[in-house]
Amino acid sequence: MKLFPVEQLRQWDQRTISEQYESSTALMEVAAKACAEKLVSKAPSPLYVFFCGTGNNGGDGLVMARMLTEQDLQVVVLVVGDPAKGSNDFRANLQLSIHGDLPLKFLSESDFDVIIPQGAVIVDCIFGSGLNREVDGWIAQVIGKINLLPNKIVSIDIPSGLWADRLDLQTQVVVEADVTLTIQTPKRSMLFPENHRYVGEMIVVPIGLDMEFHDETECRWHFYDEVNALGEMRRRSKFDHKGNFGHLHVLAGSKGMMGAALLSAYSSLRSGVGKVTAHVPKCGLAIMQTSVPEVMCTEDHADDCITSYQLTDACTALCIGPGIGKSEATSVMLENVLKHATRPCVFDADALNLIATHHWLTKLPKHSIITPHVGEFDRLFGVHENNFARLTTQIKQSQELKLTILMKGAHSIVTTPEGEVFFNSTGNPGMATAGSGDVLSGIIGSLLAQGYASQVAARLGAFIHGLAGNAAEELRGSDAMIARDMIEFIGDAFMQIHDLRDLIA
Repeated sequence: MKLFPVEQLRQWDQRTISEQYESSTALMEVAAKACAEKLVSKAPSPLYVFFCGTGNNGGDGLVMARMLTEQDLQVVVLVVGDPAKGSNDFRANLQLSIHGDLPLKFLSESDFDVIIPQGAVIVDCIFGSGLNREVDGWIAQVIGKINLLPNKIVSIDIPSGLWADRLDLQTQVVVEADVTLTIQTPKRSMLFPENHRYVGEMIVVPIGLDMEFHDETECRWHFYDEVNALGEMRRRSKFDHKGNFGHLHVLAGSKGMMGAALLSAYSSLRSGVGKVTAHVPKCGLAIMQTSVPEVMCTEDHADDCITSYQLTDACTALCIGPGIGKSEATSVMLENVLKHATRPCVFDADALNLIATHHWLTKLPKHSIITPHVGEFDRLFGVHENNFARLTTQIKQSQELKLTILMKGAHSIVTTPEGEVFFNSTGNPGMATAGSGDVLSGIIGSLLAQGYASQVAARLGAFIHGLAGNAAEELRGSDAMIARDMIEFIGDAFMQIHDLRDLIA
């Protein structure tokens, strides 16, 4: 799914209207119906209080309110702004609301005090994604008062006051929603940690916008979803054998950190690679062969850490870093690997810390994958003030170094040497647990070994990782999840994607 900027979102709407509808108000009806259904299911309430601005977002709110009254639900609409200056669609729906006896109150600079009953759900439709000016004056005060209320707040399309394309720290007042029902596609600014306080839980509400426009319009920013995964994941054929699915070498583990090696190797097997060889220190050999008998092992000369490794032609991909530590001997080993590696590798965890310490980024094989979390990213590329700045650096460094960079987070971001950006759509807070990154590196390494291109392995791997985590959360809950739970559901993640293919067919 492409993450269009606001101007292209407008064009997408217009194309859809011209191809599918008689008027823009007809599309508004479709959008409002989809949002109203999701609102009632997600936030059931005896009373919905709509704050409607005078633009098209307010028009959506008026239509939603009318639809809820037709279901015999109690609704109050508070119009925020001068109706005479409203958009055409807003004014058309306002007339319908007035004639339909919808309870309306018009707020103004001289009268904007309202009392919201306890238990009512506030529906924020003041400003939409087209906002491009600072919110000030009495409307800013209205938003401030909404934020002080204890009521549940649901924003439609985007929290009022948040700029869809603004990729820096918010300086004005913004509605702090508990839930945002975003229409058709997320808006770019909603995907950053700094704006989570405004967005809350984000739910994408499809409304059937014209897919020809989506497919033919160039856009380098994407929200990677199940349709993207379906388009990139391969199916096995009857006469395939393990030799068709690659041989991954995993360099992982050190004394006290063999769990990282185990998780990475085990998750790679669960992700479809034909064979896995784990190169581990002597202290880890019995642990690996007992815990994951399907994994072949080679033993390092050293007892406590990895000090040497010989690349072989049998290896179709290399994953290096989980739990290897930062000893001088391991550092020498990694430098030697970088001198001789000619094909893309996956670098994670302590491998990244060693690369940062010794400034070895330019020595990485082209089109390799690095998977830093925020701390590792700043060690590699310098300290950043916020995640907007990190993304700018991430895009630039992917292009300059010819690397696929996966920044781990709630919406893990993959950037490519071609300048494309992919935000992952799967995952949950329960995945913030020890070993989760080791599982991810194993999945990505497995896909890379199977012959997937680096950027595909990274974004598809992140999606599968999150999908498995979602399945684990349903069983264990987010508080009790551990990394092994995610591995057990990798197969379910693959099946969900394959099931979608069968459903579409």
